[in-house]
Amino acid sequence: MSNDFLPLFPNITPVLENVTVLDFETTGLSAGKGRVIEIAALRGANGKVVSQFQTMVRVEAPLPRKITEITGIRDEDLVHGMAEQAAFAILREFIGNSVVVAHNASYDLSFLYAAYRRYKMPAIQHPFLDTLSVCRMRRPSPRSLADMCRVYNVPLPRWHRALPDTTATWHLLHRLHEEASVDPLLNKIVINPKYGSARWLPPLAELVPGPSFSKSDPKDVG
Repeated sequence: MSNDFLPLFPNITPVLENVTVLDFETTGLSAGKGRVIEIAALRGANGKVVSQFQTMVRVEAPLPRKITEITGIRDEDLVHGMAEQAAFAILREFIGNSVVVAHNASYDLSFLYAAYRRYKMPAIQHPFLDTLSVCRMRRPSPRSLADMCRVYNVPLPRWHRALPDTTATWHLLHRLHEEASVDPLLNKIVINPKYGSARWLPPLAELVPGPSFSKSDPKDVG
């Protein structure tokens, strides 16, 4: 963990009181090499959505064919998107002092912090809640967003687009919290016992070993 990042707000409220649920579509799996091409975020207060931010993000290089196949996003869709620096400056303000929620939070937060570093934005640590980690504690694999939406009866009209994924994660968060409080897993990354921890961990992250549901528990996919 970098010492450059200092907690912004020391007193964390229970998760559902003040959250930003977000999702990125990206050009690849590595935050060091890839870029975000679509951002969606929902700001929640006391369990209700109070604001929304969604934008396409311009990139310089042509999109890999595989990304277009997965997301349906084409190069021409990004022409009128926001510049990356402006998009992340707005997102940073949008998040404010809230808890960031994502399904596979290590992935999305790696791109978020990479953008902060790239544009030398003031250092900050976001408290976070990883719905994938919650699912790792409660359900056997597979635990992708689509799988968990089926398990918890959450609509997901289009997987691998930022706004539908964010909306589905918002509803999944509430289903999980109704099942049992998610607050104890604030800032926790639950490790899949078969595959170990992620290559990169967010500031504030604490690793927690997950249960083994079976000897053949397959790898998670966000």
